[in-house]
Amino acid sequence: MKFSLLSAFAALALSVHAVSVQQAPLPFELMSAEPLGSAPTKPVPGQSPMLICDLDAPQLLEITYLKINPNPPKKGADLFIEGEGFLAETITEGAFVEVEVRYGFIRLVKETIDLCEQLGKADKSCPLDRGVIKFAKSVELPGEIPPGKYNVIARAYKEDYTEITCLTAQVEFAKA
Repeated sequence: MKFSLLSAFAALALSVHAVSVQQAPLPFELMSAEPLGSAPTKPVPGQSPMLICDLDAPQLLEITYLKINPNPPKKGADLFIEGEGFLAETITEGAFVEVEVRYGFIRLVKETIDLCEQLGKADKSCPLDRGVIKFAKSVELPGEIPPGKYNVIARAYKEDYTEITCLTAQVEFAKA
């Protein structure tokens, strides 16, 4: 199965929130009422709850298509992600992703993750060359996700802090 930069972000954003609610760091941090990613957003083309955020900033990854199945994601189900985009510059060692996950106004996760290390878990490596990216990935979502609305934002950067992309999503898991 082909895996790439974009699927790393999508899988990261959608699976980190699912896992993190079971292993949330304590104490929780109460956040303001301002929504995650309050800057202008636009939907990612395709069929997903993902939005491209930070539209006022130049980004190196142009996402042309993203589809998830099932949409919306369901706890205890495999989440299949596929898509494509165009990467304007090569990504090298030192690239990272800042991830934040909130459950309502409670911040569950705020961490920085090495992007190249995450790609290594999917048999990819840095440098990730400029050009068209196509991918498909399956992510298992735990069945123990508490019901509620989760807000996720993932901003990826090159080692020099040039923004690669910003993705955000709001996913609601219903009571079983």
